[in-house]
Amino acid sequence: MIYMIEKIIERLRQIGYDAKNDDRSLIIGEYEKVSAFIKSSCNVEKLSDELETVIIERACGNFLFVLKNFGRFDEICGEPFVKEILEGDVKVVFDENSILSDEQKIDKIIDYLMGYGEEIIISNRCICW
Repeated sequence: MIYMIEKIIERLRQIGYDAKNDDRSLIIGEYEKVSAFIKSSCNVEKLSDELETVIIERACGNFLFVLKNFGRFDEICGEPFVKEILEGDVKVVFDENSILSDEQKIDKIIDYLMGYGEEIIISNRCICW
């Protein structure tokens, strides 16, 4: 579990949020909640390695959602959003003319993180007999 918590903290740092020591218990709680949800959704007792990224992304999304709704949220970053990504020969285009407010941008990030990997969860489901 410690490994996963560190991965979640690192992912939050990549997003632009530096987790504080006080955040650790909330991060652990969100990790446990997301893990339990995915285990229940997939009808399994042990999660596959394939679901690790899903857990990290969703735990980050849940964590940021809680912070935002309790008014404990510092602004993530004022950098422009990625408008386009092309994987072959790696091309990244930033949307510098975005008309979204900072709060709308943060909401989009949180929505993306909280809904990440639904198709991976579905592909890992086991049938209960």
